[in-house]
Amino acid sequence: MKKINYYFIMFSTLILLLPAFVNAEKITTGVVSADLNLRIRSGPGTNYDKIGLAYYKSVVTILSYENSGNGCDDKWIKIKTNDTLTTGYVCSTYVTDIVEKELTEEEIKEMQKKEEEKNKLSVDGEKMSKMTDEEFEAYLTSQGFPEDYKVKLRALHKIHPSWIFKGIPSKYSWLDALNQEDQSGTSLMNVNPTYAQNGYEGYLSTALADYDHLANKFIPHDGSYWFQANRQTIEYYMDPRNFLDEKQIFMFEEMFYYPSYQTEDMVKITLSSEFLKQFSNLFIKAAEVSHVSPIYLASLARQEVGTSNTNICTNGKAGVLADGVNYSNYYNFYNIGASSSSNPKLKSLQYAKNAGWDSPEKAIVNGSTIISKNYVNCGQYTSYYQKFNLANTATKGIWHQYTTNISALVSPARSTYNTYKSANIIEKDFVFAIPVFNGMPASTTLPSLGNPNNWLKELKVNGALVTNFNTDNLEYTVNISYAESVNISATPVVISAKISGIGDISLTQDNSVLKVSVTAQNGSVRTYTINIIRTPKPTPVPTPTVPKEEPKTTPIEEPKNNDKKEEEPTPSTTPIDNTPTPSVNLDDVIKGSSYNYSGSYISKVTLGTSVSNVINNMTKSNNTISVNVKDRNNNTKNQGTIVTGDKVTLSNNGNSKTVEVVIYGDVDGTGSITVTDLLFVQKHILGYTKLTGAFLSAADVNKDSKITVVDILLIQKHLLSVNYISQG
Repeated sequence: MKKINYYFIMFSTLILLLPAFVNAEKITTGVVSADLNLRIRSGPGTNYDKIGLAYYKSVVTILSYENSGNGCDDKWIKIKTNDTLTTGYVCSTYVTDIVEKELTEEEIKEMQKKEEEKNKLSVDGEKMSKMTDEEFEAYLTSQGFPEDYKVKLRALHKIHPSWIFKGIPSKYSWLDALNQEDQSGTSLMNVNPTYAQNGYEGYLSTALADYDHLANKFIPHDGSYWFQANRQTIEYYMDPRNFLDEKQIFMFEEMFYYPSYQTEDMVKITLSSEFLKQFSNLFIKAAEVSHVSPIYLASLARQEVGTSNTNICTNGKAGVLADGVNYSNYYNFYNIGASSSSNPKLKSLQYAKNAGWDSPEKAIVNGSTIISKNYVNCGQYTSYYQKFNLANTATKGIWHQYTTNISALVSPARSTYNTYKSANIIEKDFVFAIPVFNGMPASTTLPSLGNPNNWLKELKVNGALVTNFNTDNLEYTVNISYAESVNISATPVVISAKISGIGDISLTQDNSVLKVSVTAQNGSVRTYTINIIRTPKPTPVPTPTVPKEEPKTTPIEEPKNNDKKEEEPTPSTTPIDNTPTPSVNLDDVIKGSSYNYSGSYISKVTLGTSVSNVINNMTKSNNTISVNVKDRNNNTKNQGTIVTGDKVTLSNNGNSKTVEVVIYGDVDGTGSITVTDLLFVQKHILGYTKLTGAFLSAADVNKDSKITVVDILLIQKHLLSVNYISQG
């Protein structure tokens, strides 16, 4: 009796532990024969959703057969994959070698272990899943999440209650972070000719170092089609609120190794191709050595080198490359050392050869330790932080980034989600480290698509080109003879841009301010101002009249009177002086200031000089002068500091003179001298960029009318505090 009870209890326990199996003593298995992998669906038919994949030659457990369902000539079967434990329906046509066998005790224990690990949550995940709404709200507040974060995290918590959200204060304010990310060559996008045709040029920077607006040509910073993103695009991708959905949130997943669910099977799913899957065990070994998630490492490799066996960085068949060196049998699965190069594969293999990575194992395992040492353990422990190094634990500056690709976070995040979903472990207690900033805007959006060029190539008044027209100069003064109207014509650099404010314009006064606006294909607007000064309307000369001759009469002599009448005083006839104030020679005024004056530029302006200081300097000798300061985008500056490219306009009695400011060394027009200025000069010398106007003059640090390596050396010495640049 006791013996019978013992077996009954053991059998019942086995049923409870293995609810997915039809029979606890026997199991029916089959082998997937679909060489392109087999779709697993939520129900018996192609009309049901795809929930995962059963891989070619993988073993599956057959749970039941279905008699109905479309899309399969044979029966549908309910299966469970033995690697990822995904349960669903497949067409039986593609499952062969079906056998029934008894389970050994070891096999039962192994299946028990897999089920337990799959469903196991950490203590934090368990707590999170059991929180009431009030407790979860208090938790979000304790993590420092603002309301616009909370709205999205509440929705995610409803769907995935065991997910853990950590609020990570940023090391920098929103504006400080954005200013540092918005540096030429720091945040790039791939816009190839096809993307350009679809309008993605609207996402790119039109700053001096990134775009030649006269040629309508973007300047690549890596390869042929990697260009600097504009400020609005950077804002969008830097804003965590834009990615707090079920899939994209995985860019904030912590990269640490959790062996309970980051298994080799998960790595295979991530790698996806047969070529990469042969290295799956090496990614697990790499995780064990570096303590970095093998899912992340596999996803990174897939993103960097692709999934085929044609990439010379992973197939060992590079041969002799451009530098004359044979790189066969060298590997670099993470493309370490390949960034910011016109030939990234060469740079990648040069790094691999120097590191001695002459096998896939060395490249994958040793490469992971570099990622761990230089990134994950330096505060860059999420995909987001590997692009935007902004965590409060970051030990290196914003410049330290694994990738310059600003959109590189999105695709891997979705891929990671899909991997976990296919493996049926999406309810694990994933930990997400989400940045929180001070001073964030209400929201951020991507720019409009389309070409951003809104410059004029030509501007004419009454058929004549405006004197000293320069496409970057936004304000002009034109003197004309008296007329009731004036004709304005203009030609844009890019024909797709639209122009308003042209044609015959009526003039109602002698001093008229006309605006010509250029709207680019992406909707951005640039406005040119023309101050029309016409001579006054001529006063008609009256026809002289001859007075009529009065008839002559004999004067009547008045009687003499010795009593003389006192004469009344004659009123004063001294005229009032209405002479206008004499015009001032504005060139003389500029020459009389403390600045050096040459052509249309002024220099000898020290770093940090205020706008008010410049205005006072120009008006100190003559208070009839009015002075207006505008930045390079034609915005009036009433305060702040003067920078290269600022325009100073002096006006007096209808005359005006505009000069641009040159601060030697301030090549990018930020008002300070940094490594970016050195980079601009270097790219100009190499022919990658074209400095013009005041910015070209600012690059001529030694003032020899040439831009050479000497100017770079002088900027370097300034940055090292060896010898400061003279503005005199």
